[in-house]
Amino acid sequence: MNNLIITLIRHGKVDGPAGLYGRTDIPLSAAGHRDLSCTLNNLHAQTPIDQMISSPRIRCSQVAQAFCAQHKIPLHTEDKLQEMDFGIWDGIPFDALGDEWKNIEAFWESPHRMQPPQGESLTDFATRVIAGWESFINNTEPGHRAIICHGGVIRILIAHLLQLDWRNPALFKQLHIDYASCTRIEIGHYDGALPIVKWIGVIASN
Repeated sequence: MNNLIITLIRHGKVDGPAGLYGRTDIPLSAAGHRDLSCTLNNLHAQTPIDQMISSPRIRCSQVAQAFCAQHKIPLHTEDKLQEMDFGIWDGIPFDALGDEWKNIEAFWESPHRMQPPQGESLTDFATRVIAGWESFINNTEPGHRAIICHGGVIRILIAHLLQLDWRNPALFKQLHIDYASCTRIEIGHYDGALPIVKWIGVIASN
């Protein structure tokens, strides 16, 4: 394999009510665990994975560790690929947010202007994620790398690779990245090669 193939995989459905889960270390539901494992198995059968990179959050790392142990694949945990820290909103079910809901709505309307209270700004989040990506790209060889991470991380990376404005709220309101879905990126092994986004948010099937 002469090209670098990278598959970004969103974790499965979490074991909790609808809410913003960033730094909250919530595990996967039984269905989420099963769906993510199925995605990895199907992906590996299609294009064998040479290395796995995972967010440290348990909703990503637990399945990654089990899969890599089973298939004897090296695993690297990357802190910079964690989800955005949503501050006082983080891990709280939407139904329990009360008056804070109006502030969350303002955040979705203009995420780069409205920072979650005691949380991370969109600028800091994007800077962190892009730095982690650039460090990874500059220190890897051709092959297939699978990265298990989060919906926000994948959106920022898509915008970065396509030179889009990651401050655009449409990226978060209109670009659907499903649980346990795959986004494929391919980079040629030659100077000046541009990353090619092959597909976004596809469920890997056998």
